[in-house]
Amino acid sequence: MSARRLIFHPVVVLFFSLICASSYVFYAASRVSGNQLPGYLFYVVPIIIPAVAFLFDRAERFRQASILQFVVDALVIGIAIGRVIGNVPFVSGHTLFLTYCLLGTRSKVPRVTAAIVLLQVIYLKYFVWHDWITSTSGIVLGVIAAFVVWWFRERVEVERLITTPTV
Repeated sequence: MSARRLIFHPVVVLFFSLICASSYVFYAASRVSGNQLPGYLFYVVPIIIPAVAFLFDRAERFRQASILQFVVDALVIGIAIGRVIGNVPFVSGHTLFLTYCLLGTRSKVPRVTAAIVLLQVIYLKYFVWHDWITSTSGIVLGVIAAFVVWWFRERVEVERLITTPTV
């Protein structure tokens, strides 16, 4: 098995994703005190797993990615992180990123982990916190972002097939 295939093997990707999430648990436990710690552990830690798997997916397919995909990835991640460090109104960074990860990746680990964490986030946002606006707008924007990348990738692939000479 080549080194590249080993690095991007689903077990390796899941292992590193879990290591990163576990590392954040120790970091949060040392930095966050009292009543806030359970929220970090239950809401922030799970998204780390699909986020790391997403990075592996993008690294594996780096050479096939278009400029548009890099731009959309940067926008989605920027908005999601912006919710943490700034004030991005009317959109949930969690639902935006998780929807985009679920629909915009090709590897199983980011898709499956994003689906599981998205179900948890939807439950919390809709049924516990009654946050219909930011959750729904995050999902809608995540679907649109994934569709734009998919549509562009399909158009480029069709164009390549049409213009490639046959032997």
